[in-house]
Amino acid sequence: MFLEQFMENLLTGAHHDLKNRYMHIDYSETSQSANSNISKCKNCTLEELAILREISNNPSITQKLLAEAIGKSERTVKSRTVDLQNRGLLRRKNGKRNGQWEVLVEV
Repeated sequence: MFLEQFMENLLTGAHHDLKNRYMHIDYSETSQSANSNISKCKNCTLEELAILREISNNPSITQKLLAEAIGKSERTVKSRTVDLQNRGLLRRKNGKRNGQWEVLVEV
């Protein structure tokens, strides 16, 4: 269909809307599907963003429940939370057993 409309536009001077053509001509940052304003966490993976969002919703969540919530293994969650803490994006308050997570970036 697209090729037929393109050829008709080319040969007969018809004015069919060719979406690919307009996407390239009218390109702007705001028309992209990935919105950069969703998170202030730069260079975060999707796993890390999922972890940070779950922790934001429930700061007292355990790593086991966090792993179930995002569909990853406990080991993955443990290594990602350590990495997030080392990068200064996440902090644990009041100890390991009775503490709570604190997200230090806007998610």
